[in-house]
Amino acid sequence: MILDLQHRMVIGFLLFILLPILIVGRVSYYTSANTLKENISQQILQTLKALDMNLSASLSEIHTFSDTMVDSEDIQAILKAKPTNAPELYNYRLNITSLMYSNPMVEDLILYNNKGTVFQLKRTLVPSFQQLQESSFFQEMVREKGRAVWLSAAEHDSFVPLEKFVLTQGRMIHDYNTLENIGYAILHIKLNLFDEIYAQLHQSDSEEELIIDRAGNILYSFDHQWIGKQLQINGLEEMISGKQGHLMDTWEGKKSLITFYPSESKELAKLDWILVSIKPWSTLTNQIEFIRNTTLAIVMVGILMALLYKLLYVKKIMDFISELLEKMKRAEQGDLAIRMPVSGYLEFRKLALGFNRMIEQIGLLLQQVKDEQERKREAEFQVLQQQINPHFLYNTLESINAMAALNGQKEISKMTINLGKLLRISINGAYEVKVSAEIRHVISYLEIQKIRFNNRFQYEIDVEDGLRDRPVLKLILQPLVENILYHAFDQHQENGRIAIKGCLEGEKGCFYIRDNGKGMSHEALIQWNDQHGSEDRHKHSGHGLRNVHDRLKLYYGNAYGLMICSGEVTGTIIKITFPIDKGDSHAV
Repeated sequence: MILDLQHRMVIGFLLFILLPILIVGRVSYYTSANTLKENISQQILQTLKALDMNLSASLSEIHTFSDTMVDSEDIQAILKAKPTNAPELYNYRLNITSLMYSNPMVEDLILYNNKGTVFQLKRTLVPSFQQLQESSFFQEMVREKGRAVWLSAAEHDSFVPLEKFVLTQGRMIHDYNTLENIGYAILHIKLNLFDEIYAQLHQSDSEEELIIDRAGNILYSFDHQWIGKQLQINGLEEMISGKQGHLMDTWEGKKSLITFYPSESKELAKLDWILVSIKPWSTLTNQIEFIRNTTLAIVMVGILMALLYKLLYVKKIMDFISELLEKMKRAEQGDLAIRMPVSGYLEFRKLALGFNRMIEQIGLLLQQVKDEQERKREAEFQVLQQQINPHFLYNTLESINAMAALNGQKEISKMTINLGKLLRISINGAYEVKVSAEIRHVISYLEIQKIRFNNRFQYEIDVEDGLRDRPVLKLILQPLVENILYHAFDQHQENGRIAIKGCLEGEKGCFYIRDNGKGMSHEALIQWNDQHGSEDRHKHSGHGLRNVHDRLKLYYGNAYGLMICSGEVTGTIIKITFPIDKGDSHAV
């Protein structure tokens, strides 16, 4: 279905105005979203770095407290004391209890000596020394030889039977006098230590702050509900790769911005802990939602304006165009008395006035052409009246030929016959003749010149049969032969020779005219072939070559014409090219 101009203008308005607005709005939305994502992620990364430093500082304080604890005389004494010395053990226990309660982060303390005796701060069920020795946590404490070993809240083992989540530190204790192993200390730290730090980052219940390990296990969450569970997201491999960054993924059924930061602090890096912040994307995009909503509003307003534009403006334009088209059709049919009403918008008035002036000018021009054609016919008639009747000329030549024959003047008779043949083609009104006719014409000319030059030259003509019936521009060979006779041969040359060959070369017809004359100088040949030196070319080559070359180009086009090869001793070869598919239907 072909739409009319009115609908095309409205569609054009929608495509070229509203569509770019939609594209710009969409690009702005996604660009703003990406920029916002990058900026927020960088801010969260900075916060996670600060959290990492705070966590490291807090764990360092626990390390300091732990170092003080294992080196205290009471801890050393209670691990080396004999079970039978009850009063001393009681005093040691009181001192240790006082030391533990001085640190509000301590949840419980459990001591094991090498004899299997267990000393505990609180009265809770704890594993035996044998159960401790069977645990992987114990093996790690032995490998570390007194350095602290940590268990996260998610890494429960049989010796941590607490119901609430704690952070557990274990270490081997050495006698500070002999450096011998005298026991093991298990220190439980309250998770309030992490909660107070993470409260700086937590802003709403829809957000989540986690600590995970390289296996994706959640070691800590601010609300404690995810501790011990596996982090289930598609981008987990990227998060545990050891690089910091952010990604978009689904968490709890919501599209979320997840920022992750592998701990770089001395205390946490060896634990392979990764700090994670999860924020729902919907809570971060309030600013860019304004861009999207504004774009949609602009589009709706644009559509409304397009409808009003169509009703109030496009309709008037189309009515004027329709009337103008109708007037133009009537003018095309010959009604030059029509006129457009001059009214409406300024542009309409200008168009109407222009149309009216054009119709008036067309009427005047038609009358002028009519008058000129009449004058031209009168002039042609006068020229025709003044032309020589060619039949009278032919009859006169026949009379001369008969008188020459009666008086035995054979050469005069022969020249008269050939001159008649020449004039028949020359006077013929057609632009083209058959190749065979052009050959007859040049033969007639050569025969006349042989008599005139007393047979001082010979000629030969060889034309392919397939070329003979092809049309060619007439009078192109005779001027070239004339140029050879008057410029190529010396006055006393007795052995002049002219060879004309006609052949087909693809879609072109060709004549090769060869002579054994004195040829052209190198400078004259360069000037001929130089298209920018036409004046010099004509001056050195004569009017005959110029006439033929220019007529071929004018009639057939610039791809055709003459090409000359010549040497000052070897003579000259002239090549004529002409098309064989362009012919005059009146060629004779």
